[in-house]
Amino acid sequence: MNKLAMMAAAAALIGGANVASAADLHNSYKDEPIASYGPGYSWAGLYVGASAGFGVGDTQTTVEGFPIADYDINGAIYGAMVGYNFQRGNVVFGVEATINGTDMDGSQGLLTSAITSEREMDWYATAVGRLGYASGKTLFYGFGGVAWADVSSKLSFLGTTLLEDNETHVGWTAGLGIEHALTDHFTVRVEYSHVDLGEETTTYELGKRFSIDKDVDLKFDAIKVGAAYKFGGSDAIEPLK
Repeated sequence: MNKLAMMAAAAALIGGANVASAADLHNSYKDEPIASYGPGYSWAGLYVGASAGFGVGDTQTTVEGFPIADYDINGAIYGAMVGYNFQRGNVVFGVEATINGTDMDGSQGLLTSAITSEREMDWYATAVGRLGYASGKTLFYGFGGVAWADVSSKLSFLGTTLLEDNETHVGWTAGLGIEHALTDHFTVRVEYSHVDLGEETTTYELGKRFSIDKDVDLKFDAIKVGAAYKFGGSDAIEPLK
C-alpha cells in the first residue's frame, strides 16, 4: 500500500473515532439531569400564626363640619392570623385574614380639662391579598385589603361619663413585610401596616328627645412581629409559565 492510501485510511479511522466520541458525549449530556436553580424552598400552603406589636395613630371628631377634637391614639396590638400561599417560581401570592385585640386609646380635654373626649379601639380585623418575591427561605412581600374595627367614644365630666357610643368602622389597610423560614414549617416575620378606618357617623343620645350626630375618623400605623406554622413540606414549587 502506498503512502497516500495509508494516510487516507488513517484519516478515515481518526474521523470515525471522533464521530463515535462526539456521539457518546452527546448521549452522556442528554441523559444527565438538568440542574435546577429554583428558590429551593416552597412557601405554598396553609399557615396559621400569631403576632404582637404597637400602633400609633390619630383620631378626629367633627360636629356639623366643625372640628371639636383631634388627638393621638396608641397602644399594644396582639392577634392571630390564617392564610394560604401559592407559589410560581420566585413569585408568591395568597390571601390572609387577621383578628387583633388592642389597648389603643387616647383622650383630649374640650375647652376645659374638666370635660374630656376619650376614644378606644378594642379590636380590628383585616382581610388582605399578599404578593411577594421569595429568595430562598426569605420572603419580601406587600399586601392590601379591607379593615374593620370596633371604636368606642366617651364624653366625661370630672371623670364621670356623660355620653358614650360604639360603632363598627370599615376602611382599608396596606403594608410591607419580611418573612423568613426557620424550618420547613416555622416562619417568623416583621411587618409594617397602615390602617385607615375611614369616617363613620355616630350619635350621642341626650335623653329620649335630644341627640348629637358626630363624625369620627381614625387611622393608625402599626409595627408587628409574628410567627407562623406552615402545613406541608418544602418540595412543591411550581415553575413560572
